Amino acid sequence: MLITGILITIVAIFMLLVPQFFMKLKSPRIPDKLLKNLKMKIILRIWGGIFVIIGILLIIFSII
Repeated sequence: MLITGILITIVAIFMLLVPQFFMKLKSPRIPDKLLKNLKMKIILRIWGGIFVIIGILLIIFSII
């Protein structure tokens, strides 16, 4: 659980810092108009924040 928490936290931090990279990984290609949309970046950063919290909680629970 510790390793999973660390991996989730690392990926989520990158999701917060570089949302454009993760938007390009979407399987059906997203139009360029949506890639430049500010709302998509904000939504991806919110998901990243949620996963950072989940990753930190996993790390805490595995240590306790």
